[in-house]
Amino acid sequence: MRDRRRRDMFEDIFEEMFEDMNEMLGNVLNSRLEAGESANGEPMVWGFSMTQRGDGPPEIREFGNVDLRPAFGLPDEMEAHLQQIEVGMRKPLIDIMEAEDSLHVVVEMPGVSKKDITLDSNGTTLDIKALTEDRKYSEHVELPAKVLPDSAEATYKNGVLEVIFQYDKSDKRSIKLR
Repeated sequence: MRDRRRRDMFEDIFEEMFEDMNEMLGNVLNSRLEAGESANGEPMVWGFSMTQRGDGPPEIREFGNVDLRPAFGLPDEMEAHLQQIEVGMRKPLIDIMEAEDSLHVVVEMPGVSKKDITLDSNGTTLDIKALTEDRKYSEHVELPAKVLPDSAEATYKNGVLEVIFQYDKSDKRSIKLR
């Protein structure tokens, strides 16, 4: 009997949470639809990934084609570096992995072909664009280390783009101890 009461209490709590979230999300999505932000019938997607390197602050990257930060009460000043998402444009999900001798940027962009993707890098940033009739992706990525843009090797398979850079070690100097 005791387990049944406990389960009912938790079910009530979770049910109330889901109702609150649905109401909150519904209000935001309805206002987005009224504003015409998804008039093309495209599904609305929003999410974020978070990476933390060492003791540094966490890096938060958004992806999707709408901005739902206000719906969840997330302050804009925390994400001042993020650009406004254009209507119809998606921000892809991106992971950056630092290996010993190379930097790997992995980007999820389903629904495009290799010929639709353009990549530009100046050694500290990577600009990614993919434009098709059905899907549009765009993102400006600040790289965590300086890389050699000419060393980049990119592959695209099954909706996943991987760009591998070699580190730029030209500024590195040996220091002799006396």
